[in-house]
Amino acid sequence: MDVDSYSPLAWAYLGDALWEAYVREHLMQECLRRAGDYHKIAVPLVSAKTQAQIIIGIWEKLSSKEQDIFRRGRNSCGSYRKNSTHQEYSYSTGFEAIMGYLYLADEKTRLNELLHICYQEGKEVAISGPTC
Repeated sequence: MDVDSYSPLAWAYLGDALWEAYVREHLMQECLRRAGDYHKIAVPLVSAKTQAQIIIGIWEKLSSKEQDIFRRGRNSCGSYRKNSTHQEYSYSTGFEAIMGYLYLADEKTRLNELLHICYQEGKEVAISGPTC
């Protein structure tokens, strides 16, 4: 598979799903809760605002290749949602592009390392409601 043949938005499409699945799995591993409670905790973690803050917080931990992938994803974002600014949404697209790219490039070890780093950073940034 030639990962570079896909657009940055395609990488972000996959990266969004990978990030959400990672967050859900790790919330469930941390403690037992009702499904609705997991949802209340997960939503802030997967929001564009939190993803933007995560990428800013971990920027120095990214390789130059990952930073380039982020820029390509960020710059390909033309629209945004009502509940985030254009910058937050474009940063979150760049964040998700990194995850999707690493997955498609079969760099699973780095992907898992980065997901872990991002999850820890995200928990510090986003969780203001119920926690485990």
